[in-house]
Amino acid sequence: MRRCFPAVLVVLLAVGCGSGKKVALRYHPPAGAVYHYALEQNTKITIHSGPLAGMGQQQMTMRMHFTQTVKGPAAGGGTEVQVVFDSTTMEMPGMPSDAIAAQLARMRGLRSTVVFDDRAQILHTDFEAGQNAPPGVANQMAAGIKAMTFGFPERPVGRGDSWTMTTELPLGQIPGANASQAGPARTTLTVREIRMMGSDTSVIIDIKTAFPTGPIQLTFAGQQATLKLAGQLAGDQEFSISRGAVVGGVMKGLMTMNISAPVMGMAAMDMATDTQNSIRLVDAK
Repeated sequence: MRRCFPAVLVVLLAVGCGSGKKVALRYHPPAGAVYHYALEQNTKITIHSGPLAGMGQQQMTMRMHFTQTVKGPAAGGGTEVQVVFDSTTMEMPGMPSDAIAAQLARMRGLRSTVVFDDRAQILHTDFEAGQNAPPGVANQMAAGIKAMTFGFPERPVGRGDSWTMTTELPLGQIPGANASQAGPARTTLTVREIRMMGSDTSVIIDIKTAFPTGPIQLTFAGQQATLKLAGQLAGDQEFSISRGAVVGGVMKGLMTMNISAPVMGMAAMDMATDTQNSIRLVDAK
């Protein structure tokens, strides 16, 4: 999961939202609230050069439904939220649908507890022990949750105001990956509009994420390789104040990758991924 979306964000308008007014974005969801979400990710992979260049374009689609339940204040501070992964389907080239379904079925009911501070920054993430999940899934899910979540700014913001967050690349699922030289991805968020319709207030935020261009070190079977990224994701999200939840949003963009492993005698490989992610609130209680 990447840069996709902040799946668990709630906005509280602490200051008036009339023309020219500033708003303070804070994470204060009502205890007991239950949110059901649908997430879809479509990725097209094209390999331009290297040993796999003849494969042609590959397309993958993932659909996930999950539920968030706001538990309330956490013992050590912040707000505790439980995330339950209700169902996941995936379409991958060259993989039998039955085999994929069998693996994904083990993820059904997987539970995670996430604690946020009042600026929607993750304090910690824990997956419940003893769950029958495929190896490494907990780490992938934790990395995905962190990658989808953007913190709010300290200062109140109005239309046109921006702030920038840094996010670690979700490489925990890649054995031997070291992104310390590359640095984090950088996401700029800009308030596009504050809408007031009756008793409902929504905030529309434009989002742009740029990937670091520095080298990422990889280790395969004791051999070294280097990965370089370029590109960005762009999109927007809508936050409903009356519901206290993300209503929906879309992120899409193109990322290019260059992988070289001269010590392994492998020709450099250039590939591109064209991704579109969407999230929508199915219902809330």
